[in-house]
Amino acid sequence: MEIGNYIIKKATGLGADDVVCTIKSGLTRQVKFVNNEIILNTTWDTIDAGIFLSHKKRLIASTLGAPGTIENYPVQRTLNTLSRKSIDQFLTRMVKVAKMMKPKEDYHGIAKGPFKYRKIGDGYDSKVAKLEGKEIDFVHDAIDSALKEGAIRSTGVLYAGAWETEVFSSNDVIAKDNGTSINISIRSFGKDSSGHSLSVSRMLNGFNPKKAGSEAGALAKQGVNPELGEAGKYDVILSPMVMANILYYMSYGFSAFEVDSGMSFLIDKIRKKVGNDNVTILDDGRMPNGFGSRAFDDEGRPTQKTEIIKNGVLKTYLHNTSTAKKFGVESTANAGLVYPHPNNLVLERGDSSLDEMISQVKDGIYITNVWYTRFSNYRTGDFSTIPRDAMFEIKNGKIARSVKGLRLSDNLQHVLESMQSISKDTRTIQWWEVETPIVTGHVLCEGLNMTKSAK
Repeated sequence: MEIGNYIIKKATGLGADDVVCTIKSGLTRQVKFVNNEIILNTTWDTIDAGIFLSHKKRLIASTLGAPGTIENYPVQRTLNTLSRKSIDQFLTRMVKVAKMMKPKEDYHGIAKGPFKYRKIGDGYDSKVAKLEGKEIDFVHDAIDSALKEGAIRSTGVLYAGAWETEVFSSNDVIAKDNGTSINISIRSFGKDSSGHSLSVSRMLNGFNPKKAGSEAGALAKQGVNPELGEAGKYDVILSPMVMANILYYMSYGFSAFEVDSGMSFLIDKIRKKVGNDNVTILDDGRMPNGFGSRAFDDEGRPTQKTEIIKNGVLKTYLHNTSTAKKFGVESTANAGLVYPHPNNLVLERGDSSLDEMISQVKDGIYITNVWYTRFSNYRTGDFSTIPRDAMFEIKNGKIARSVKGLRLSDNLQHVLESMQSISKDTRTIQWWEVETPIVTGHVLCEGLNMTKSAK
């Protein structure tokens, strides 16, 4: 706390109008495995201070770090090892650079504290913070489960960590939060097929590496001998991995920053119909065991649950204090000091099952994973994405064969409008293709466009 208060006092003394200092410290364990063998087991301990300041609406942000250690317990160093002289020099440079920048006339400040905060339910687990080598066992559990399902080999990574965040601001904010997380991503391979699954949790009792391995292995076995699919319009079942990827890229369009910059497909659509009646999407920064849940946003404002789309109607964009004032609304507690963003994006569950969805499809495709989602037009939401692992053709309510060589090429709003069924079983998805935690189930979309991915 001492160093955070000092940074705020020093920066304002140098002439800064608004200052936010975020001190983050954490211990992260990584176990990487390739072809059923562990090739890396390491630990990082990190701490840094992210500093945002404005000087007469001239904005700048930078990070001040302290030396870190790897695989060295217990860890003793803190940011207090930095001298006041080095902090003073760093802040002086920041203010000097800010004075040379053009003012951002539509900047409207930061949140005004003080605030009261509530702990996140199921946000911290001492068993995750002190695994004591169990992460190795979890990786072996996932690999063995994939092999039992018929996979030949598996590759992936496990991360586990504990962290603490403190936020201080020149607007009377002092906030502190901590948490844990554990997740595994496993991709399993057959002779000419693959499957991908994961398990993501804040708490150890919600982490299931065996299930992730079994799912990946089963897909690798089921997807053998794929044949070239035919381009066309199909009813398409999107797995949670796929729907999460699409929602992740869709979430950029929910940000007031993207709307203001002209890059969102949802510009001028507040209170307008943008999706099927059964589509409700919300951001829940306080969801128990939410992988992105936190007590406060980057300004120190307490997080909340915010409905973005309700029964197909766009209700709000995501805001920080500055964008909210510009739009004439209340902040949704989604700072990003410059770029508002979701914490946990949730597609509310429906009442179907995957088997029921398959039985309803006469001529369709079931996609289990995608990557390399790219846009031909951000403003309209036109995108394409490449199926990465097992993909299946559906004929008359049954899986007919494994297929390959197709690309999903469609439009974000059309996806929202075409969502006919959502499963009642949902899960959290987060990996390097889906950086924001997304909670979703399987989704059946009517009439999506599948193109050839290669000649």
